[in-house]
Amino acid sequence: MKLSVLVDASAWIAIVDRDDYYHLIAQSTYDDLLTDEVLLVTTNWTGYEALSIVKSRIGYTQMISLWEQLNDPETVRLVRITEEIELAGLDIFLHYRDKKWGVVDCASLVVMDMAGCNQAFAFDTHFREASRQRGFEVIPIL
Repeated sequence: MKLSVLVDASAWIAIVDRDDYYHLIAQSTYDDLLTDEVLLVTTNWTGYEALSIVKSRIGYTQMISLWEQLNDPETVRLVRITEEIELAGLDIFLHYRDKKWGVVDCASLVVMDMAGCNQAFAFDTHFREASRQRGFEVIPIL
């Protein structure tokens, strides 16, 4: 079975935004994952979040380029959020009362479990916190 890694919006943004603080390490990590033929898993919700930020920060052309990356079935498994995933994500969101995790991140945690991802490619502090609660690794290690 091919290794799969969940990719968060924070990583997608850092990959395409050359002015992002994490751009160089994000690009290097992304290149390594592609070289190792790791399946990148992300959700349409995560994609929409990244697309919105990229469009507002660096423009339409980069947003379209990211959209094309997200829809490349050779490297990305774009999981559409179903009602089942949404409800399970909301359950996580409501369960962790003391956490500031967003609903989109919680839905991604559900997809991680479904896809068998033991790693998340993210720069979001919420993912780092969730990894300690839910037992997965966040890459790159900062």
